[in-house]
Amino acid sequence: MKRFIISMMAVMTLGVAANAMSYKSARDQAFFLTDKMAYELALSDDQYNAVYEINMDYIMCLDVYDDIFGTFWNRRDNELRFVLSPAQYQMYITLEYFYRPVRWEGNRFVFAIYNHYPKGRYFRAAPPGYQVYKGSNRYFDHSAYNGRTFGAPTSKSQPKPGMGGTQPGMNTNRSQPGSHMNNGTMTKKQAVNEGKNRMKNPPRR
Repeated sequence: MKRFIISMMAVMTLGVAANAMSYKSARDQAFFLTDKMAYELALSDDQYNAVYEINMDYIMCLDVYDDIFGTFWNRRDNELRFVLSPAQYQMYITLEYFYRPVRWEGNRFVFAIYNHYPKGRYFRAAPPGYQVYKGSNRYFDHSAYNGRTFGAPTSKSQPKPGMGGTQPGMNTNRSQPGSHMNNGTMTKKQAVNEGKNRMKNPPRR
């Protein structure tokens, strides 16, 4: 009987671990989500990198269903309050695919952002954190963002709140081969390569 209980505990542990996301998967999900937040919320470069780190921390903490809206979600929301301007934060909480980006469907984590934007297309180069950040801030008891100042939001025209990936000229029908978005977007490879180049040759301020 004791051996049976131990075996069942081992199976349950493996089942929980199977839901945990790998580092590579977590950073790709965080990059895609943050890129769209940068586009719709007009994030500055400093905000963009900080939001990427915050999203990365949250995603790497997801193991089971209860993690989606528990302590880790609350911490993400609190950290974003420190990074976003009041206007950006108010827009963020009205966009469900940013505010509550992860759902649980079919015994797995599902990211709502893919209902609004097709996979593989990016508006911004990868943030510096994509290459170097491993999710260490989630281990701190204090916030890594409280008290910091961030650059002013970009002034580029942004889509209306809630419009997501339905701007004119953007094809979101992923069932059609060769579908593409409007000019000004990049593939993941292009976005990552541009991010690497910017790290090697940062713009002068």
